[in-house]
Amino acid sequence: MAEFFHALFFKPIPITGIGRLAMLVPLALSVSIVYKTIRCDRLRSIPVASAMMCVAVVFFMMLIGAILLLVFRWLA
Repeated sequence: MAEFFHALFFKPIPITGIGRLAMLVPLALSVSIVYKTIRCDRLRSIPVASAMMCVAVVFFMMLIGAILLLVFRWLA
């Protein structure tokens, strides 16, 4: 079992293509849950507020990425 964990650190699993983009969702969700846990007054509002924030973060990061891609293509 120790060899398995040792191999994960020294031979990481390659994540390419859409997998890289898909890894953004758990990161944004975890950050939004922590942020909304600190900011929300009611415990019931945390799941909806954190889901809305996660969607907003992912949407705006995609929008910024698309804008930067267009600027790069325009300047190249």
